[in-house]
Amino acid sequence: MHNGLETVCDILSTLRESGVECDLFGGWAEEVLGICPPRPHADIDLVYRGRNFDPVDAFLKMWAPRVDEVVEKRFSHKRAFRFHGVLCEILLVQDWDSRPFTLFWGDAPFHWNTPFLHQRNQYLAGVPISLVHEDNLRKYRTDFKSTENHRWRDPASRIP
Repeated sequence: MHNGLETVCDILSTLRESGVECDLFGGWAEEVLGICPPRPHADIDLVYRGRNFDPVDAFLKMWAPRVDEVVEKRFSHKRAFRFHGVLCEILLVQDWDSRPFTLFWGDAPFHWNTPFLHQRNQYLAGVPISLVHEDNLRKYRTDFKSTENHRWRDPASRIP
């Protein structure tokens, strides 16, 4: 399977059916909202709104080995796995109703704009989806360096 609309819908549906409601983020969200033209995607970026990753971790355990966790990307703010060979990355967003934030590396706060999500109903290949608001997609691209992304190479940043 390739990284196309069908795969995006499949992973969102699989997560939802497993009790993990995620929102589309990153390049796919930008494409759906018309911020950028269609293009090939290296991965599928998602957001999980919650206090912690417990439900996502339960999903990864329940679906193993059909879902292959990428342990090199297991951080306090992120989980990653391969689904039908496609890399999927999930970012944790806390306090999404009032003052949404992500705590990168456990100590580098990134504050999102409100509303966090796009308010219009969106469909992707007939499947209802929720999307991170376009203001937040732009904010993340603009402020990406503030997330201290270089720390992903530090093994001490990983969660066992």
